[in-house]
Amino acid sequence: MPEIAVFAGPTIPADLVRDRLPGRDVLVLPPAGQGDVAALVAAGRPRVIAVVDGVYERVPAVWHKEILWAMSEGVAVAGAASMGALRAAELAPYGMTGVGEVYRAIVTGELTDDDEVAVAHLDAEQGYRPVNEAMVTIRATLRDAVQEEVITAAEAADLISTAKNLHYPDRRWPDLAAGRLRDWLPTGRRDVKRADALALLDLLARDEIRPAERAWHFEQTSQWRAVRPVGRTALAPAVTRSILDDLRAEGRYDELERAATLRLVAAATGARPHGAALAEWIALVAERVPAAELADLGPADLAAFAADQACLVAATTEVAGDVPAAILDTLRVRGEYAARVAPKEKP
Repeated sequence: MPEIAVFAGPTIPADLVRDRLPGRDVLVLPPAGQGDVAALVAAGRPRVIAVVDGVYERVPAVWHKEILWAMSEGVAVAGAASMGALRAAELAPYGMTGVGEVYRAIVTGELTDDDEVAVAHLDAEQGYRPVNEAMVTIRATLRDAVQEEVITAAEAADLISTAKNLHYPDRRWPDLAAGRLRDWLPTGRRDVKRADALALLDLLARDEIRPAERAWHFEQTSQWRAVRPVGRTALAPAVTRSILDDLRAEGRYDELERAATLRLVAAATGARPHGAALAEWIALVAERVPAAELADLGPADLAAFAADQACLVAATTEVAGDVPAAILDTLRVRGEYAARVAPKEKP
């Protein structure tokens, strides 16, 4: 797995990303969608993930939960310019690093709408070329135009209002600019999103993006469990089938299936430990389970494993007094109850 992974597209091309990170082991990926960050971490945990661009609208956007999971696994995650700026602003309290003018405007409340960074773009074969102007770039460019006395503040306000009232794919300079502004644009346009992306890359080049110092616990919710990528059980399907076939041949499959089912039920319904209690369970698991059995667990998976074990122990302790009756009921299901009980009742 590369040291650095960057999700980029219409804001900044892959070649420019690589040029700004000379000598670094970097993987440039298409705009991030739901599950992409999680899959990347599950595949090998890069040291740093940088989100610049992401998909949206007709495709689910990158999920906050998967970014939190990446950070809980010790991966440094940063964002800027576009989708990255949005997610960084939303997850800044949890340690995601935000960079640039767009990010700061969102954090301060100057910008509140996701459409401020939205662009429609072509596909990968056309280099994700945008077909409209981002609202944040329109705002930044018009501010500069006012400062350089190309247009008045009132004219800028009218143009911003006009652009904002358009559906984002329809925001284009030929429909907005005229006269002196149109003549000035080729040299005056300020691409604030690309500038922010370059600022993020510069931080990466200087190795200034660090993992978050966490004061929070990543909760393995039922929604996350339903969609989380395969992590500690990331075996090839053929290997998994081989292991299960061996267990069947050894006559151990049914026993392990019941134990696994109990574990899943306890984990799904039990009260999961947090904070100091979770730390105690992690330490207990690390002490009592052979180190080789835990070697493939990252921090989040180890915490989840320990929490599952806590739920299992709590559940078995709580129902211990009812186990004899439950064993008899299990014998009924298996058709063995009558044969075992009848002789005991004879005088």
